[in-house]
Amino acid sequence: MTPDYLQLLKEQVSKYAGTLRDVIILAPVYAVLMFHLQHDPRLAPQHRLWVEAAIGYLVSPHDVIPEDEVGPYGYLDDIFCCAYVADRIAEELGWEVVEAGWTGDGSALEVSKNVLAREQELLGYAGDDVLRFAGLEDLSEEAERERTRPSRT
Repeated sequence: MTPDYLQLLKEQVSKYAGTLRDVIILAPVYAVLMFHLQHDPRLAPQHRLWVEAAIGYLVSPHDVIPEDEVGPYGYLDDIFCCAYVADRIAEELGWEVVEAGWTGDGSALEVSKNVLAREQELLGYAGDDVLRFAGLEDLSEEAERERTRPSRT
């Protein structure tokens, strides 16, 4: 991710005054976070693949909600994808790993959990499509199995 891309992203979202602005302005914050995580030595190769998938989704002009067609509103799916990856990495490595690269207001934990809790408001029923497009559907299915697995206590 080049500084030019990040600057363009900041400019695009800073001018946005429409619906869900509180989430859309997070696009550059999540871009910086993903770039930071990509270079974090604490991440295993599997985690790095998740981060690279999120970065690929973020820079793709033809995703579930394309920015080329709807402007900055199209970053909602990208933000969801990045928040999902941040949450999954934190589940495995701890939030301190994610917080180390967080540049936004509030904590990465609070903001990411809020974005994920608002999935339907942000994306309707397209959350699974976003994860599938990013190549993260297996990760989503694995998380669901973990949530529904009986505890071994």
